[in-house]
Amino acid sequence: MLSVIDEILKKIPRPNYNELPELYKKLDQEAMEIGKILMESKLFDKTTRIVKFNEADEETISELISKNPEVMIPFFVMICGFSDRELARLYGIKNVYSIGLKTDRFKAFVRVILDLLRHPINLETLLFKFYKNWEEHQKRHYRARSAEILVKNFLEKKGYVADKIKITIDTKEREIDCAIPPDPQNPQVIIQIRRGVFKDLVKRAKEFSTEFDEILQHFPHAKFIVIYFVSPHEQNRLDEIRSKIMAEREGKRPYDLVILTQEELEHLAEKLKEWGVPRSLK
Repeated sequence: MLSVIDEILKKIPRPNYNELPELYKKLDQEAMEIGKILMESKLFDKTTRIVKFNEADEETISELISKNPEVMIPFFVMICGFSDRELARLYGIKNVYSIGLKTDRFKAFVRVILDLLRHPINLETLLFKFYKNWEEHQKRHYRARSAEILVKNFLEKKGYVADKIKITIDTKEREIDCAIPPDPQNPQVIIQIRRGVFKDLVKRAKEFSTEFDEILQHFPHAKFIVIYFVSPHEQNRLDEIRSKIMAEREGKRPYDLVILTQEELEHLAEKLKEWGVPRSLK
């Protein structure tokens, strides 16, 4: 069984492996688990390596998902070609990745799968499509996490206690990527962090500004820092990118600092010292 799945995984290109090795390790593990579950099911034809979805019913699909919901729910979402937002918009199935197995939403999700997967599909096709679609879905999250870790480690080396926090604004929960100190009741410095390219800039600049407006209502004395790590191939556009980010605050309180490269983090250290933000060096 494992040799069959290994044979399939060897064929899958991994274009960002050097940048995101943890992502591909996780994808390999998930694809391996999905392959095992499918091959052990009564839908699998060992001779042709076909998964006979045309013979599935609600009980069969429910059983497949229940084997490991953490990987099988993303599998079916990717295979059917949905995003979680589309499932919510088209079928009223919200937050599909955290869906309970005994809920009406889960039953509705199973019915959607049955309606869309009506034909036999080769195991290699299924694993390949899941892998590449889920890779694209997860790359942004892994890049964001790597950027957050980079900033947090930099601040800790400078002697500051910093971490992600969640705050509640008008009954809505807002996540702050990095706060000094990481106190939801009284953060002195609030840092929102993204990685991105120029084509995403308009959307990201608006996000930063909206977050700033919301957070200002509750923490007007906090410093607000924007970190938008720019891809190496666009380093020649730093001034243009910085101007577009700052332009979103025209007529409003400006950001206290905008950082676009890892090297500019030293400016953050200088500002923290200038603002008198206490360090926690032992």
